[in-house]
Amino acid sequence: MSSPEAAQKDAPNATTPAAEPPAMRLSRTNWISRLTRTDAGVPLLPPDFVVEQGLLVQIIDVRDEEEMIGPLGHIPGVTWVPRAEIERVAQLLPSDAMVVLVCRTGECSIDAVRALEARGMTFVAAMEGGMVAWKKMGFAIARDVSFRDRTAQILTSDPPLPTPPADAEPPRLALPQILEHVGDPRAVRWVKMGAFLLHGKISCVDGRDDHGVVGTPGGDAGEFLLALAATELLTGKPIPRAAHKTLVAAYMDAFGHFYLHSDTATLNRFILAMRDDPRLADELPPRTTGGAAWRKYFACPPEKLRPIMLEHLLRAEHIGCGHLRLMLQNSDEYGVRSELVLETVEEYYKQLWAGAIETQFVVLGGGHQEGAVVNVRIEREIWPFTAIPLVSPACNGTQMFVNHPEVTAYLRRNIAGFMTTRPETGVGRDQLDALLDKITLLGEKQLEATLAKLAPGLPIFEARFENEHSFAVTGG
Repeated sequence: MSSPEAAQKDAPNATTPAAEPPAMRLSRTNWISRLTRTDAGVPLLPPDFVVEQGLLVQIIDVRDEEEMIGPLGHIPGVTWVPRAEIERVAQLLPSDAMVVLVCRTGECSIDAVRALEARGMTFVAAMEGGMVAWKKMGFAIARDVSFRDRTAQILTSDPPLPTPPADAEPPRLALPQILEHVGDPRAVRWVKMGAFLLHGKISCVDGRDDHGVVGTPGGDAGEFLLALAATELLTGKPIPRAAHKTLVAAYMDAFGHFYLHSDTATLNRFILAMRDDPRLADELPPRTTGGAAWRKYFACPPEKLRPIMLEHLLRAEHIGCGHLRLMLQNSDEYGVRSELVLETVEEYYKQLWAGAIETQFVVLGGGHQEGAVVNVRIEREIWPFTAIPLVSPACNGTQMFVNHPEVTAYLRRNIAGFMTTRPETGVGRDQLDALLDKITLLGEKQLEATLAKLAPGLPIFEARFENEHSFAVTGG
């Protein structure tokens, strides 16, 4: 199997048109970055990428009806188009629609992908390993027969996502729109808590994405900083720089993921600042370099340039996550030392450039256009086998902040436990509950501060899930 770089080389037609809305363009860029190809050149996408996809990606199961309700089940909300009818997909969808095909092990999907590519589709791929891989990873399945209503007839070419003017007031979302969104199985993907810990990432509450997320302020980076700040509050001592460096690496080893996001506007400012720096001007990619190539360069820049790039990256205006930037600029209000923020961001980039596979750098597009805050509540005790919802923030042509209080509480107990096992923190195992109390109180304070600045006056909704089939939405 070839590398993602080879996949891009072999797929010259898979491009990201500049005229598309930011969310669509970034979804295509993310698609290309995760794509691999078989030795025969057929495109594949991994299950952990597929599980996060929202409304912009069509997930189609090509198996027979008996297999859909068999031991492997099917992906909740998937569209059912048996292999014999697959050509209809090319008739009903535009040639650049993003389509993932699913079968038992991936073999039948590969044949179906070839058929659609032969009919001109450029963003079509098979899910690597099929439902066998999906189930082994612990992602949720269904065995009900509702898929019989989700056949080729429901495939439509939805209108492109709107691109509102940068200075436009985002439309407020209302209760019926939130109800429709969280009731759409394409907008909500379900993952067992244990599988999420192994294969997922804690994303930011930021709404500028189509992917299904478990949201908390700042994502992994925000939660790590929160735990560090709470540790310092509990011990009354700052964490030394050397210990901080060790803790970043240990956190990545323990949890297997470390999410940090930026956005296109911030990265453009960063690139312009580097071009204005005489130490870098002659070392950077050409001005005609596109987004995908810049992302590749950014992930592994020349070693001699990294110290200079860090100087720029650690400036507040070049920190693309609003929550982290606010923590840096309002350290007293957020209860965290500004040095902790800068040190965490610095260590993240050093780990990224060293090739740490746990680092996940996500680029979001456009400006904030959120029309609501949605708290995703789980109305039952959370265990490793509990299915939790990944909710897409893209709703009704606009965005919403997505926050997961119960899932976050579960994750924070794990993070607090991790901190008590590390000698660098000075917190003993008998102080777990005390540390968790500090994390909880400080986390509430930080969430309130960030939403007050990024989401003033937005309606707040509570989406309460009892299980995959029962939910209610209140508020507004």
